[in-house]
Amino acid sequence: MFQYHFSTDLVDQLLNYAGTYYQQEKKEVLLHQDQPLQKLVLVRSGTVSFSYDVGNGRRLLLGQLDCNNTLIGEIEALNNQPCIYTVTCFSDVSYNLIELKHWRQVLLANPQLSLYTAQTIAAKFQENQKVNLDKLLLPLSYNIAKDCLMRAQNTNPTLLRAYPTVSAEAERFATTERAYRRVVTELVDKGLIVRSKEGLQTVDIPALSAFVDSFI
Repeated sequence: MFQYHFSTDLVDQLLNYAGTYYQQEKKEVLLHQDQPLQKLVLVRSGTVSFSYDVGNGRRLLLGQLDCNNTLIGEIEALNNQPCIYTVTCFSDVSYNLIELKHWRQVLLANPQLSLYTAQTIAAKFQENQKVNLDKLLLPLSYNIAKDCLMRAQNTNPTLLRAYPTVSAEAERFATTERAYRRVVTELVDKGLIVRSKEGLQTVDIPALSAFVDSFI
C-alpha cells in the first residue's frame, strides 16, 4: 500500500495503462473498507488517510501519506480480497485507475519486479504487525513516546504522518481523547516532549529514548 514498495520502473510501466486522469476533492473517499477492489489506484499527487472501522463506533486511523505516483490496493490485487482500509482524501487528490490485469501482466513479465514487490510488501506487513502488537501489549505512554522518537530521529522514511487534531491522534493510537491527553501531559511534565502547532515535538532525544527502552 505504501509508496516505497514500488520501483520507479514498475510505476513507469503502469503509467502506460493509466488512461483517464481523475480529480477527487478533500474528504472524498477513494476506496471503501470491505468493498471489492475493481482497479488499482495510482495517486499522482495529494495526501490520503487510511482508516479501519470495526463497526461499533470505534475507528483506527493509520496516518497520512503524501503521494507521488503512489499505488494503492496492491495487496488486494494480489489476493483478490476486499479492501482492507478506507482511503480518504486528506487534500485534493489527482489519480489514475489501473486495470488489475495490467498490473499482473507487468509483474508476470518481470520476475525481478515481482520478487521485489513481494519482498517489500512482506517487509511492510511485518513492520505493521510490530506496531499493532506494541499497541496491544505495551502501554499507551510507550507507543506515543516511541512514535515521537521515531519522528525525531527520522529513522523510518515510510512513517505515515501524524494528524493535526487530538481526536484523530487518539484514533491513531486506538484510544480515547481523554487517555491520549493524559499520557501526553505526563510526557510533557517529564520534559520529554512539548506541544506545538506542528504537533508533538521531542525535547530531549536521549531521555526519550531511555524512557522508551525502559519498557522492554
